[in-house]
Amino acid sequence: MSNLSPSDNLRTLLTSYSEFNYPSNEVRILSHPPSPLEFLRLVSQNRPVLIRNATNDWPAMGGGEGDSKWTVECLKKRMGDSEVMVAETPLGNADSIVEQDSTEYFVTPHTTSQPFTQFLDTLISTTNTPKPSTILYAQSQDSNLSHEYSSLSSDIPPTIPWASIALDQPLPDAINLWIGTHHSISSLHKDPYQNLYGVVLGTKIFTLMNPLAAIAAKEKKVRSASYTKSYTGEFTITPDPPSNTPPDHDNNQDDGMITWPSVDLDEYFSLPESERNIPSDEISDTDPLKWVKLAQPIKVEVKAGEILYLPALWYHKVEQRVDEKEKVCVAVNYWYDMDYSGPFVSSVNYVRDMTALLENEL
Repeated sequence: MSNLSPSDNLRTLLTSYSEFNYPSNEVRILSHPPSPLEFLRLVSQNRPVLIRNATNDWPAMGGGEGDSKWTVECLKKRMGDSEVMVAETPLGNADSIVEQDSTEYFVTPHTTSQPFTQFLDTLISTTNTPKPSTILYAQSQDSNLSHEYSSLSSDIPPTIPWASIALDQPLPDAINLWIGTHHSISSLHKDPYQNLYGVVLGTKIFTLMNPLAAIAAKEKKVRSASYTKSYTGEFTITPDPPSNTPPDHDNNQDDGMITWPSVDLDEYFSLPESERNIPSDEISDTDPLKWVKLAQPIKVEVKAGEILYLPALWYHKVEQRVDEKEKVCVAVNYWYDMDYSGPFVSSVNYVRDMTALLENEL
């Protein structure tokens, strides 16, 4: 019988994952899009991949015929004063854990409907402002390219052929358009989708952590809430009322409580590279960043023309840099449904449940 403690076993799990996926703190880079068979192999490995020269044929990138390459003026001309949903926050921290009066909440943004041209002008006007009082972000995540931004949809392919063939899904579940500046930063989270994230303008910076690293993510249950904004422009956090609907475990929701990662990975990435890449057997059990170091997070930049394959259930935080000329960052992501069959999802859920038990004992 093994004398290893639950903590030892979890450490072995993260260490072996790193060894079997060496180098586990890097993403594979492809110089061109994969074939359907190659992509299916990548999906089976559940490892992130950066794909260069992936969107050369998109009209939004200047591919094909016509004058569809996206610039701010092009977007304004095509969209005009069409109404779009805009997320507003005081700190650029939509969908994140925020403390108010010694209580932590999972806070969603205040949303408004604005004419597109007004939104874009206001957004760009704050690009060089150190601390805007209100930070805007177009991030509705409801396949907005098919309705709010339908005037732009012809510039973005309705599917990624090699992904659709490999995943046996003629169309993705959603195609989302994202428009923002460096002021907006997502908190660490995960999605039950095979995510293909293409950048049109600017750069997206992803911080990634593998799905087995729940103990490093420090998931916690907090009350759900939303930002509300007064007529004077001040933001307050308003807790959501208790729900009468059954718990939604797929989306980490249970009677108004949300399970969400709380770890700050910036502390890890502020360390010298020599401390981040320390061999696993040299990481002390007393090191406050022990589990993060064992998980070996990844940071990757995705530039215009590139696609990041972000596998299902990977933890990710997203930052951005604007295009130097256009002063905005614009991206499109495709969500393909995750396959729940096979051992992967059950294994990840088991590790997550065992991690919760272990954290209660520590």
